[in-house]
Amino acid sequence: MIMQVKQASKKEKKSRNQRHGTPGKKSSDVAPPQRGSDCKQSRWKEQETEKFSSFSSFSPSQSHLIMPVTSPVSPRVFKAIEKSDIHTLACCREEEIRAILPCLVRMSLIAPLDHSEECIAGRKVILRILSGIEVVNSLVALLSIDFPALEIDVKKEQQLRQKLGGGSQNESVLVQNLANGLALEFECSDPTRRLRLLLSELLLVMAQIRDPHQDFYHKSSELFDNPCYLEEVSDVLCIALAELPALLPPAEVAEALLHVTNGPTLIARMVANQPDCFREVVTGLVMSGDKQDEDTPGGLLRLQAVRTLCQMNPSQALNVRALCVEQCRMPGLAVYLTLDAGKAGSGVAGSSGTVGSSVYGGEGGDAVSFITGLLLSHNHQQRTWFAHFVKSGQRRKYEQQASALAALRTDLSERLRNLLLFNSNDTLPDSQVIHATALLRLYCALKSLANLKFSEDKEIGLLLQLVTCHPPPSAAGVRFVSTGLCMLIACPSLISSQENERKASEWIKWLVKEEAYFAGASGVSSSFGAMLLLMAIHFHVQQLSAIIELVSAALGMKVLTRANNLSRIKYIFTHDVFTEQVVTAHAVKVPVTSGLNANIPGFLPVHCVYHQLKSRMFTKHKVPIKDWIYNQICASVTPLHPVMPQLIEVYVNSIILPASKGGLSDTFNEPISEEEIMSVFSQSIFTEKASSVVNQSSKPTTLHASAPFRNLSRRKSLLREKSPFMSGASAGHIMPSPSVRTHHRISNTSCNGVNVTSVMTSQLLLLYYLLLYEDVRLNNTLQLLANSRRIHSYSPHLFAQLPIRYLLSHAQKEQRLYAGLFSPLVKLLVSHYPQLCLVEDWLYQSPSANSSLGILPPPVPLDPQSVTKAMEDAADKPGRLLIVLDRLMRMPPHQVWPLAAPITASIKCLLQPGVPRKVLDTYRQVWMRLNSLFPRRLWAMSVEGLQPEQPQSKLRKALTEDDIILDPLYVLRCDPRVNRCAPLLQLVIYMLQVYLLSSRTFLSQQMQNTPLVNTPHTPVGGNTTTPPQALEEEREKLRGALVLTQESAAVQILLEACLMNSDEKDGAGALTLQEIRSVACSFIHQAFLKDTTLAKLVHFQGYPGELIGPVVRGVPSMHIAIGLNWIPELLQLPDLDKQMFAVELTSHLALQNAMPSTLSISRLAINTLATLLSVLGEEERLSIMEASLPSLVRIGRAFPSLIDDLLHLLVMYGRVGAAHSALSTAPSPHSIAFLDKPDYEEDVACETIPWLRPRKVPQEDSLYARIISTFKELVIASTMTHNLY
Repeated sequence: MIMQVKQASKKEKKSRNQRHGTPGKKSSDVAPPQRGSDCKQSRWKEQETEKFSSFSSFSPSQSHLIMPVTSPVSPRVFKAIEKSDIHTLACCREEEIRAILPCLVRMSLIAPLDHSEECIAGRKVILRILSGIEVVNSLVALLSIDFPALEIDVKKEQQLRQKLGGGSQNESVLVQNLANGLALEFECSDPTRRLRLLLSELLLVMAQIRDPHQDFYHKSSELFDNPCYLEEVSDVLCIALAELPALLPPAEVAEALLHVTNGPTLIARMVANQPDCFREVVTGLVMSGDKQDEDTPGGLLRLQAVRTLCQMNPSQALNVRALCVEQCRMPGLAVYLTLDAGKAGSGVAGSSGTVGSSVYGGEGGDAVSFITGLLLSHNHQQRTWFAHFVKSGQRRKYEQQASALAALRTDLSERLRNLLLFNSNDTLPDSQVIHATALLRLYCALKSLANLKFSEDKEIGLLLQLVTCHPPPSAAGVRFVSTGLCMLIACPSLISSQENERKASEWIKWLVKEEAYFAGASGVSSSFGAMLLLMAIHFHVQQLSAIIELVSAALGMKVLTRANNLSRIKYIFTHDVFTEQVVTAHAVKVPVTSGLNANIPGFLPVHCVYHQLKSRMFTKHKVPIKDWIYNQICASVTPLHPVMPQLIEVYVNSIILPASKGGLSDTFNEPISEEEIMSVFSQSIFTEKASSVVNQSSKPTTLHASAPFRNLSRRKSLLREKSPFMSGASAGHIMPSPSVRTHHRISNTSCNGVNVTSVMTSQLLLLYYLLLYEDVRLNNTLQLLANSRRIHSYSPHLFAQLPIRYLLSHAQKEQRLYAGLFSPLVKLLVSHYPQLCLVEDWLYQSPSANSSLGILPPPVPLDPQSVTKAMEDAADKPGRLLIVLDRLMRMPPHQVWPLAAPITASIKCLLQPGVPRKVLDTYRQVWMRLNSLFPRRLWAMSVEGLQPEQPQSKLRKALTEDDIILDPLYVLRCDPRVNRCAPLLQLVIYMLQVYLLSSRTFLSQQMQNTPLVNTPHTPVGGNTTTPPQALEEEREKLRGALVLTQESAAVQILLEACLMNSDEKDGAGALTLQEIRSVACSFIHQAFLKDTTLAKLVHFQGYPGELIGPVVRGVPSMHIAIGLNWIPELLQLPDLDKQMFAVELTSHLALQNAMPSTLSISRLAINTLATLLSVLGEEERLSIMEASLPSLVRIGRAFPSLIDDLLHLLVMYGRVGAAHSALSTAPSPHSIAFLDKPDYEEDVACETIPWLRPRKVPQEDSLYARIISTFKELVIASTMTHNLY
């Protein structure tokens, strides 16, 4: 129907003047009102005034009060007119449909576009509704005027108002010659003039509100101020907006009506007659609203108007609320809409249509969740906006005036009372626990985030009574108790009186008594007992800020509570409920959390133990905690709980470090025994591969001693090794473990089984414990020795049995599961086991196996005998070994490890001639896969397997890892054939690198393990005293010298392996030598980069001259010889061989790195040769001349600018050579004769240059001839080449 009205044409509008008949009275009865005093007096009757007083708004003088809002149109009527439900309207009373009569009259008069039977029947129902209503006649008269002419005058009026900027009523196009007052003219005028009067007044207000005003502008008008004119003004306004929609937008008209009296009622009637403009009007009003709507009179009026509209159309109330929140405007309106929706029973979401539960605080709705969501929103702007609303609302007194905050607090108090109605004998029903928890959390948010001050007589008592209720033993009950505990901290005003303090103390004591029952009956992993303990611990150690952080984390909000306000609750915890000794004794009796992981929320026993360990409460009261920590490590699963690494750290500190600097008599915790550690590592870490992390916590695995730790008990003497400084008397006391253990603890004997939930997680945690323990012990060895403390030291053999590399690689692949553990674990491994943290190991990726070899015959069995046989026949039957190795490549490393012994023991079989390169490369890949599991054992077995054969008369003891660490050069004392097998040489160099690192680390740890006592040292037979600091520096120098000696010896051995044999000048031997040199130079390059002093030492020691060129070309880091400028030092040595070595090295570096610094060093070398030529004896001069000639050519090729110096030096060489020839004692008869053909080769290019043509030189003077040949080569290399650089 409404759409039909909008689509009516102007022709249809004009045809209304020829009425078909009046729905109410006859057409003759419809006449304009007559002027007269009777009419005026009838409008001011008291009955009519009271009739409309309920719809009127407050005046500006009453703007500080919010009156009860009543919509002039019921929701039922609005919904019916919105959906054109004519039958519902027919059932309404006349008073209910009075406000929408303008819309109904227009619907009855306008010719419809739809001529269906249903539409015709509906028009008949409308006519039947309107019949008998007297006011319909006046509405028909209003619709009978000439609207086209009126539209023209309205446009002129708008232009005039825009030009004058408001003006006065006298300057108007619509209204002229206004003799009487506006109200009298409106009452006694015809419909056309009434419409003009209203439009003139409305356009004047619309023009005036555009001008800036400091305060809220209120337009006083006789027409709008009197309630008796309200219905007629509303009718005229609705018809004007319907007939002039282009000139009077509903949103602008609504904004103007806010500035007149009865504006909210007029806006509601206007929207009721045009339901389709509801969203437009509400959006305009909200978007134009203030950030805080209750601070100004205009904001209060706007709030009332929008609230009236939402009461008329409750289905859109929550959408309007969402708009307020989105735009951060009108918070009071959002609160009122929430409360109204609850009272109307619109449901929590506003869309389900279900009635809110009366049990939920007595009123339905989502007030609690909505306000909580605002205060805890992720949007900072929304949180600040609503918090400011609460703070500004508290400036008004609680009972003095009505406001949104006061209404909200009243509603929340009512909810509290209704919750307590179900509280019988201080017991909270199970159905109310969740609602009570949400309400407490809301009050905490209001107090902490919005700084709400609770009312003494209305809120504090109710809140404390609810907090101290006894909830049922369920997960929701545990959450309620935790929230109540946090509220006592976040809102200390709840226990400001002695009576309230007594109630809180009794309630906390009841919690302590019932905690075990709650933990068992609720079935949740995190109980409030852990939070109680944690709070008590923090109160005892004066960590009030930690308590506030704990409460903030539990509530999910930032709690702002001053530390001095916690004095009462602190006294309850520390004196009434938990003494320090009670806390420690109770914590150790709490069972460990089974399946502890990062996904378990809340506060757990591990938090309590961590903070007690950190504050040394266990050692202070001599309470053993080792077993509890060990059991919790065994009960941990992935994803790892973030507290576990911190727990291990403070536990290790409590074992080794005293609580204070001078704590000589402190008590210390007991370390985890080696038997307990090995009982966990005795279980294979590969058995849990098939099980998921979820199933790990459901069924613990019982571990028993198994390979490779079966013989561990036989090595008990090795596991009990102590460091030298631990034999003194103990100043502290180690707490012994109790002989009787509870059911959740583990026996100290290794024969009993150990319940481990996740083997991999427990082993990683124990590995971290061992490494951290050794790190702290070594760093504090000097202090322990000074205090004569005896402390346990874990045996190196224990670490040798651990799969450290595999555990590290697993943690690296699953870092998301071991967050917080991987980084400190890598840091400790780099410090104590750098050989297990090589960069190439991190980057190495094992290649895939050959897919075709796995199906080739014959099917070779994989047992030690078969593998040994295949390797022995590698030269004759390489295919068999290749199939075996390919099958090993397809298997996981832990399945290949049982064959590691025969694989390494027969490695020398691969050195036989005729073994294909494919076999060697595949063997190296299998070896690297085994290296990812137990690398330290593999290295020792491989070094032993490569040792050369010894005669039977010289039987030697098998090498162990300790032997190789003490002397890493055992790696290079292998079979000489390895020096010509590149794949195996790569393995040897890899093992050399790791053992050099191991030796360096071992020497450092030995120095830390055996520090010097702070006693002066007096040498025998002397009176001088050496301070300990000087002795320590001397030890450090000796250690560094030993390390450099080992590394330089390794480099020298590798360089000797690169020497060319007689059969390696060309062919396959030359290619093999080139590959060997490449492998060796790669290692030397890394060694020189890691320690530049090593490069200097190696070159000061010297090596064969034929290797200088390959080393300079194959080792890019040789440029440090130029950058560090130690070649001049080499030239200054008194050894002539070292000087010639430096000259030759300089020439090769000049060709490889032609830089300005190299030019300077080259010039220095030339000057050095010239100086030596003048000071050395005869034989020495001839030797340096002969040795330096090739170097001079290389320098000239690299730096042509030095040609003058080089030629000058060669001239000196020639003169010395000629003088030597002249002084010969027995000259040859041919010395003065010139041969036709010299003994040196000629160059074709020289024939064309006359001055370069060769002269005839005596054949016997070979040095003289070489000097001339060098001169020729130098000229050609330096000046005649096309590519100088």
